[in-house]
Amino acid sequence: MNTEDRELHKRKSHLFMLLMLAEADNEDSPLEVLFINKVAERLGMTPEDVQEIDKNPENLTLVIPKTEHARMEILYDLLFLMKFDQAVDQSEIDLVHRLAFRMGFRPTMTQEMIDVMKQHIGRNVPKDSLLNIIKKYMN
Repeated sequence: MNTEDRELHKRKSHLFMLLMLAEADNEDSPLEVLFINKVAERLGMTPEDVQEIDKNPENLTLVIPKTEHARMEILYDLLFLMKFDQAVDQSEIDLVHRLAFRMGFRPTMTQEMIDVMKQHIGRNVPKDSLLNIIKKYMN
């Protein structure tokens, strides 16, 4: 696999994790679709790419990025998607924990971040709240 293919696969994997989370609570939320499409745009992909990933997930494997920055970007997207539909389901929490653990994040840090997101459903998350948690665990 050449570098360009690897990068595309990483971006698809990022979106695949978000799609898994959106489907975890068995509810279709237009807000979650909007969020995922915005992430896709940020990653240089289209809503059609997202639909293709959603229709054919068996063609993908999860790719865990090597850099901490890239893993943290995925975790942030997962956390914000989780609260985007104004409700946080236990199945979403469980999936975020599993994915975060696979990316190398401590369960206690992940839980603290989830707690912050739950406290701010329907409101903006204060800028420093997640950063302070990261600083606490990433020394």
